[in-house]
Parts: sequence; C-alpha cells; structure tokens
Amino acid sequence: MKDFHKIQGGKHQYVVSSLNQFKHMKSIYVYLSYLLLLCPIVAVAQKKVAPPMVIKSTVVDENGAPISDATVYGNEGTAVSKTDASGQFAITIPTLGDLLIEAPGFESVVFKPGDYSNQERLSLTKSPFLFGQQDVVNVAFSKIKKGNLINAVSILNPDDLRQFDNTQSISSALSGLIPGMLGSSNIRGIGSPMFVVDGLPRDVSTLNLSEVAQISVLKDINSAILYGNDAINGVVLVTTKRGQAYKKQINATVFYGISRPSALPEYLPSADYMELYNEARLNDGLGIQYSPAQIQNFRTGNPYRYPSVDYYSSEYLKKMRPLSRAMVDFSGGNNVATYYTNIGWTQTGSLYNFGEGKSMASNVFNVRGNIDLKINPWIKSALDAVFVLNDNNMPQGSFFANAATLRPNLYAPLIPISLIDPENALLKGRKNDVDGTYLIGGTAAYLTSPIASGYSGGQNRQLQRVFSFNNRIDFDLGRSIPGLAFHTNLSFDFLTLYDQFISNSYAAYEPTWSDTQDRIVSLRKYGEDVRSGTQNVGNASYRRRIGFYGLLDYSKNVDDVHQITGSLLAYLTSDKVQGDIQGNKNANLGLRLGYGYKNKYLVDFSSAFVNSVKLPANNRMAFSPSLGLAWVLSSEGFMSSVSFINYLKIRASAGLLNSDNGISGFFNYDERYTSSGSYSWYEGTRSRGGVIAQNGGNANLAFEKRNELNIGFQSLLFGNRLSLDANVFTSLYYDQIARPQTIYPNYYSTFIPYRNFEDNAYRGAELGLSYREKWGDVKLVVGANVLYADSKVKKRDELYATSNRNRTGQPVDARFGLASDGFFTSRSDIESHETQAFGTVKPGDIKYKDQNGDGIIDANDEVRIGRGQAPFSYGLNLRLSYKNLTLFARGNGRMGADGEISNNYFWVDGDDKYSTFVLNRWTEATQATATFPRLSSIANTNNYRSSDFWLYRDNFFTVDRVQLTYAVPLKVSNKLNVRGFSVFADASNLVMISKFRQFKELNIGSEPQYRSYSLGLNISF
Repeated sequence: MKDFHKIQGGKHQYVVSSLNQFKHMKSIYVYLSYLLLLCPIVAVAQKKVAPPMVIKSTVVDENGAPISDATVYGNEGTAVSKTDASGQFAITIPTLGDLLIEAPGFESVVFKPGDYSNQERLSLTKSPFLFGQQDVVNVAFSKIKKGNLINAVSILNPDDLRQFDNTQSISSALSGLIPGMLGSSNIRGIGSPMFVVDGLPRDVSTLNLSEVAQISVLKDINSAILYGNDAINGVVLVTTKRGQAYKKQINATVFYGISRPSALPEYLPSADYMELYNEARLNDGLGIQYSPAQIQNFRTGNPYRYPSVDYYSSEYLKKMRPLSRAMVDFSGGNNVATYYTNIGWTQTGSLYNFGEGKSMASNVFNVRGNIDLKINPWIKSALDAVFVLNDNNMPQGSFFANAATLRPNLYAPLIPISLIDPENALLKGRKNDVDGTYLIGGTAAYLTSPIASGYSGGQNRQLQRVFSFNNRIDFDLGRSIPGLAFHTNLSFDFLTLYDQFISNSYAAYEPTWSDTQDRIVSLRKYGEDVRSGTQNVGNASYRRRIGFYGLLDYSKNVDDVHQITGSLLAYLTSDKVQGDIQGNKNANLGLRLGYGYKNKYLVDFSSAFVNSVKLPANNRMAFSPSLGLAWVLSSEGFMSSVSFINYLKIRASAGLLNSDNGISGFFNYDERYTSSGSYSWYEGTRSRGGVIAQNGGNANLAFEKRNELNIGFQSLLFGNRLSLDANVFTSLYYDQIARPQTIYPNYYSTFIPYRNFEDNAYRGAELGLSYREKWGDVKLVVGANVLYADSKVKKRDELYATSNRNRTGQPVDARFGLASDGFFTSRSDIESHETQAFGTVKPGDIKYKDQNGDGIIDANDEVRIGRGQAPFSYGLNLRLSYKNLTLFARGNGRMGADGEISNNYFWVDGDDKYSTFVLNRWTEATQATATFPRLSSIANTNNYRSSDFWLYRDNFFTVDRVQLTYAVPLKVSNKLNVRGFSVFADASNLVMISKFRQFKELNIGSEPQYRSYSLGLNISF
C-alpha cells in the first residue's frame, strides 16, 4: 500500500489505521504460526538417538480371539504396524515407549512399556454400543455419548464423508445430508441458525471441511438454549480437528478441475432488437425509430460500423475456468502435547477472455494450528490460531452488470486501426491502443465500457484477511470434588476487506464513417489516456468479534446406574462491523442439569438467563427454561421378543426461549425525534429546522419469544442395517416487535410506539433414514431425509380495505399479488372489463381479476398467489462399493414453493435490452399462443407488477455431488510407503431436474452459476 496520500477523509484515515493494526496482528500471527508449525519438528528434534528395538506381541479380544488388521503405533506414531490374521505384529521403535493400538469395533488402548514388555497378548475391549470412543457427540458447551443424547440433534462426521466425497464446502456438506435442514442455512424453515466454531460464534465461509472433526446441528430449543439470544433459530455447531496422542498423521489432498457456467443469458442481436423496438413504439402509438435499411445494415453490414455486441460470446467469455486446490494437514503428539496443523491453497481462474481479466485469478491461502497442552495433572490448555488470505484479482469495471443493460447496437467497443486513415492526427497522437490493433470505441453518452475497462481501466485486487484466535483452559477440580471441572474459552476474530487498485483513465473514440465505403474518415476523441501508476485503497470494511465463556461442570457416575451432570455457564460475545456504532452484544447465564438411570431413562433441564441492551432497563433480563426427556424403550424386558428392533429411543422436549435476535436497532423503547424539514418566518427572511416525533416510547417493551414442543424417536432395525431418526415439532414465535398502526387512530401515526405484537406459528415433521447392505465384495448404503415445514401468521398488524389482502392465517412466506386472466385481445375486450388502475391499457397487456367486485382493479385486489419457501424438501444419497471402487452421489430437492421472475431480463419496457424470452410476445398474429405481454417503449406499470403471471412452480431436484473413488489396495500402499492412497473424479452441481431450470440456473447482472468437474488424489502417511 504505497500511496495512501490518495486517501482523504476520516473514513480513509481509518483504513490506514486498520491496516497498521493488521500489520501488528500479522506479526503476532506469524509468531504463533511458527510455534504451531514447529511443534512437531521440535518434538522430533528433542528425541535422543538410540539403538532400535523390535516389539512383538499378539492383539486379542476379551475372549482371547485374535484381532486381525489392528493398527499399532509406536514412537509417538512415527512407527506403524498391522496385525496379521493371527493377531500378531512386530514393530521397530528406538526405545521402549507407549504403544497405541486401534482396531475397528474396539476401544483404542495406550499400553505402557510395563504393560506389553512381559506379556504375550495385548487385549482390546469391544466398543460398547453407542457408548464407545467413536460415539462422542459435541453439543452446547459439552460432549455426550450418542446413547445419552436426548435432543433433536443431527451429526455429520466429515472424515467419514470425505472417504468418498471430497467436497470442502461446509454449506455443500449440510445441504441434503442433515434431516431438518432446508438447504444449508435454514433449520426447519424458521430461519438462519447460529453458526458456532469451537464453542463460540463464527463465520464458517472461510472454513474448509478438511479442518472439521464434527458438525452437530442443534434443532430444538432444549439443545440450543445455552447459547441464549442468538440461538432462537437453532445452532450449527462446528468442531475443528485436534491432534491425537501417539498417532502421527499426515494427510494431503490435491485436485485440479474446471468450472463451466450452468447457464448464460441469451440476448437478441442488434437487428432483431431494432425490429422489436420498432414494434414496441408502434404498440405505443409512436413512429418507428429504425428504418428497414438501417436494420439490414446491422444484420449484414460491417460489425464495427453496425455493431451487434454479444457480451456473453466466446469473444469475451471463456467456456470454462480452471480451479485447483492443495491441502495438507499434520497431527500427532504425546500425553503432554498434541498438535494439528492444516495448510491449504485454492486457486480459481477467470472466466474473462479479454484484457486484464484473461489471466487473473482468485487465490485463497489458509493455515490453521491447534495445540493442546497438559500443563500439570489438573490443568490443560488449548491454543488455536487461524489465518485466511483471500486475494481476488479482477479487471476494473462491472462487466456482468453492464452486460445485462448495454444494448447491442449502441457502439462498437473496439475500433480497428486498419480502417482508420493512417494520417489521422488523433490516431497518430494516441497514447493507448489495444494490442496495436484497436482503439477504444465510445460516444459522448458512453465514455466507458466493460470491454474498454478490461483492457485499459487498470486492475483491482480485493483483499480479505481473516485472523482467528482461541484459548481454552480446563481445570480438573476432581481432587477437591470428584467430577467437578472448570473450563474457559476466549476467542478473538478480526476481518478486514478492502480494494487495492490502480485506476487508469482512457480516451474513447467515436468514428465518422465514409458514405461510400467501410472506412473511417475522422475521429472524435473523448477523455484522455492517463496511467498514473498510483495504487489506491478504498471500499474498506472490517469486522471484529470477541467471545468468552466460563463453565463450571460436574459429572458423576454412581455404580453405572445413576449418571448425574450439571453445568453453570457465563457466556458473552461482542460483534462489531464498520459503521455499526452499537455493535451486537449477547450475554447470558446458563444452567444445565442432567440425570440418567442405567442409560435408559434420561432427563435434561437446560436454561438461560438472557440479557439484552436493546430493551429498557427494567426489561433487559429474562429466564428461558427447557426440558428434555428420553426413554430407551429397547432396553426394557418386554421388548426382548421384538427381534427386528435392535435399538429404540423415544424423546420429547419443550422450551421457551426469550430473544432479541429479531429486534432491529437500539432505543426502540425510547421516545425518539427526527427532523421534519424547515419552516420560514419573519416574512420569509429566516428559517428553522422542524422536529417531529419518530416513534413513541414504551417502557414495557420486552423480548420476542419462541416456545416449542418436539417429539421424536431414534431406531436401529434389522441387525442395525436400517437407521431411522424422526421428529415432529410445533413452535410459536410470538411477541414479535412492531409498530402497530391498527390499534391507534390514523392521525396518531408518528407517536406510535414499538410493541410486542405479532405472532407466527410453525409446525412440521422430519425423517432421516439410512439403509446398509452387503453382498460379498459389494456394499450399498442408501440415505434419505424428508422435511415438511409449514407456517402460519397468527397475528399481524394489518388493516386492509379488503380481507383478501390479509396476511393473518396465511403462511409466513406467502406471496401476494394480482391474479392474472390472460391478455386483453381487443379494445372491446378492454372496455367490457373492469377498469385496471395501472395506467393506460392496450391489447396485449395482462388482464387481472377483480377480487372484491368493486369494478376497479387496484392494490385492493391482491390475493395470495403463492409462497416463497418450499414446505416439502428432501435429500437423497447413495454409496455403492465394489472392492476398492466406490461410487457416491447425493442431491436435494424441494416441492411446493413458487419462484418469481422480476429482473430486467424478463420485465422489459422503455429502452431495456431484449432477451430471447420476449420472442413469445403478444401480437395480433400470435395472440393465441403468446406467453409474454406486448412490448412497450415506455414504462408499463400494468404488466410489470407482482402477479401470478410472473410466478413459476419452483419444484426441483439437484444432483449436488457425484464422485468415483478408487482406493489403492493396502499392499500397493505399503510398497509406496504410504498409509492410504486414493484417486477420485468428481462433479458438483451436476444436473438440475426442473420444468423451469432456465429460470433457476440463470444469473442476471452477476457472475454465473457453475458446474464443476475435477480429478484428484488423497494420500495419507
């Protein structure tokens, strides 16, 4: 950043200050990163060289039967061996040290030298069903075994997923795989959840799935309530990986691929546009603008003299862009210190095929280091540091925004120098051209263009820096009170985003063409060519988030019969973004009490004493309680005769959560005043600004509330081959804050206070299932989940002239508009129809229904025409394996929603650009088949308004991911001196099945959606 003298004003001074702060933070980060990355090196360097020794033994189960294919780790994981069919192994280690032994279906065990040096057999214990080491579930501020899980919680283990699906996107992984999730950022159709990373709220967009150990989706109030205000819509809990003692691991993933646009807009060429624009003018009673001769010239003439610019052609956009990614992680340690480090680099190429953008790319570099330290027998600490650098290079200008608006016949963006008189003074005196072949074209009205900016406008680098830091300290207080512990967690996140750019000015030339030949006889110049080389900084923003909690935790198991747990929590976060004076603060106290009897009857009471600075002083605290119950029915004696049921748990939870998450702004409880303009006095020679009430005060303003009842079950059937998990839920979101106009006289508008007034109800059901089968070398796993989520407005501040406009009783996501009834076909049709109060109506305009029978069609005739959110959604996934070859596919779909097309690709009037969509317009000749209203060269307020004419049924199924993986046989891996080796080919966003796919896959005014294909490999050492 070398020329900050270009930055003026307080805002830009802040940028300099922020960047200086970032430099200090960067120094801290580099220091921490060295520590994190050097830990494994230092640990190895400190070891003394000693003569190697060979340890031989046999691994058996509790009954003495040998365990084959068990893995034995020695020398802190640097030495690895496998047991043979008789359970025997031999491992070479430099000195006697601890051995870690793992085997599928058994609990891993660390054997001390004294445990194995004099024993011929080493025994492993089978993992207890749902209570083994691999059955740990991360929940709010705690861990729990699957067998003791009470709440509606869904779990995703990325390491299991990434064996056959190498997606790195958390959003992609959540979509279609989690029961109860609508897409990747909505739980049960209620709203966006709170995302938590390692115990405190964070943005997950910069997090790779390879860094994640587990994702827990907390769907009911009882599971999420400890997070207080922001947990009103549920919580997605992300836990990153930690190192494992005595098990050194190195995993690397590399892939390369391409992305192709799913769909691109199709605009009409100049001649077709001009013909249709003439038609639009005639429809409006105006004369034509383009003569037939002009149109023919634009159809067949010199493309520089009569341009027809297609910004989405191969001349300006490539058919595909490259993408690549490389990641490696290291983990290991001993009983004193463990470490996990992840380093990744992702590069995405450019779709542009011209100018500066042709070779530009976006680069994302990320590094994470997680360290766990055992300070002494009763104190442990953890230190996490994350740094992400996103360097996005792009040309100057807004290419896609301009491509959606610039008409094809306006001007030629490039003018061939070969067609210009070489003695032209402006040509000879030019300072800039394009590859010595073109001058930049333009007119007095269009001095810049996306093509010209791409060649001569300069460069823009959008830089994003993310720094995250965690420090946890755990105190084991069991020496004083058995089962008691105290935990703290402190987090700090800092994000900066700014543009670093070089802006060049350039001259544009408007040609004058010869009357007799395609030659340019003169030029008119607009602007000047200036390349200062000055680097500027602008569009800066930052985000700072601080979080902390302190947790007193108690757990006691009495004779394996009674399990007693308790937690007392103090939790707070502060989230501040640039321009936000107050920032978003969340603080609460939490209490959780749990009891289990023989792991059969389970009770959980969880509560939060929440606080809000958005409410008046007397109402800033509220108590939120919840209760969860579970009964493992399959443990009862009377179920023993039901042989096909291996496991059955039924559960129920209910709770009330107070929240300020939906309250926008601060001081809504106070009387506020604002300016009302000015008034003159003293015979008009003086004036003063007026003051008027903005809203009245309400000292009783309180939290918004959500209460919920959830009933569900979990079951394993037919030898654990079929897994089922289902919930039925009902929820009332009430006391939502509004300024209710309807309970006050209409002249009392500005003094109306905010009140807890509106209510919404939600209900639904979710089902997740998985079926496994094996036939010799063939394995099949089929998974599916279904969500039905409906809603209803119970109370709304509304007082419409007609009841058909009322939102009360309708879905929360209901769409309202006019009901269409085809097109007007003639003047007599218009005259015999009710009057439409949206401007002058002509044949070919949309006809609407009179809903209230008053003979006038206006806003009072709006009715419910659809809904914006799908009540039914589902996900499917399939995994088919034969020996070492695995095919995996997953997708998701929705039913029952309505999409709306309303951008300028479809709503065209005035001098808007025309797409192929308008070819089915209404004319006298096509009135029987037309699907689009008549064209108009002036604003058409009748046709382009919210109505069912512009809705489509938004039912679809998308195949999100397909991957074919080949795992190299273990014998080959051993010869290559690697622990695991696999190659894969995958595809993302492969296909969408929808009657209206052309609408859903199309982006207007922005970069397109993509389908991606890649080849890659995974290696483990």
